[in-house]
Amino acid sequence: LVHHGPPRHVVRRIVVDPGHGGADDGTTGFGLAEKSMTLDIAQRLQSRLLADGFEVYLTREDDHTVSLKERAHTANELRADLFVSIHINWIAERSVRGLETYFLGATDDPELNALARRENQGSGYSLADMKSLLESIYTGVRQDESRQLATKIQRSLYSSLLRHNPDLKNRGVKTAPFVVLVTTEMPAILAEVSCLSNQGEARLLSRPLYREHIAEALSRGIRTYADEVNQSEAKGS
Repeated sequence: LVHHGPPRHVVRRIVVDPGHGGADDGTTGFGLAEKSMTLDIAQRLQSRLLADGFEVYLTREDDHTVSLKERAHTANELRADLFVSIHINWIAERSVRGLETYFLGATDDPELNALARRENQGSGYSLADMKSLLESIYTGVRQDESRQLATKIQRSLYSSLLRHNPDLKNRGVKTAPFVVLVTTEMPAILAEVSCLSNQGEARLLSRPLYREHIAEALSRGIRTYADEVNQSEAKGS
């Protein structure tokens, strides 16, 4: 049995982060704005997780601007056990319908670095802050737990949404230097749950039922991770 550091705490309190908001629309296309889609999915996810007995907080509850620094600060102040940031992707190859889930780490992929630069705009950090933050983040138990959480969520998203979106591509679990994940003090992931660059997927995303399917899949992935952690903690106590 390989042991990675101290035992994980029981997962009870979750912070859900609807990407963008206010002056920041995020990705836009086909009459949709990322900030509206992420808030709707986050509210649906919150309802499902509350029904499962978790404590759930949103980093924004309406359409207003919240810096990336403030989002992480909220999670830390609440002493959250998990942080889940929801985003909608834009992929240059417009034919792609894909989803991918990220945890914090370096990448040599120019496309992912470009995506991180876009997502990191309006971070609330200076360039000097960013450099020192990014130099100190890629190790430790939290990163391993974040990878496990990302894996559970990606698997749930793909297996669930494929039934409703047969051309969906599993773009996998990846690392990227997203600032919103840098200063969180708990396992943290960023899920790109759909592609606004693809007209067919945008059409699906415009339907409340499909957004409910996304929320359901996110909820299932989180529950799977939480159940494993909580059972492991119970055995160890």
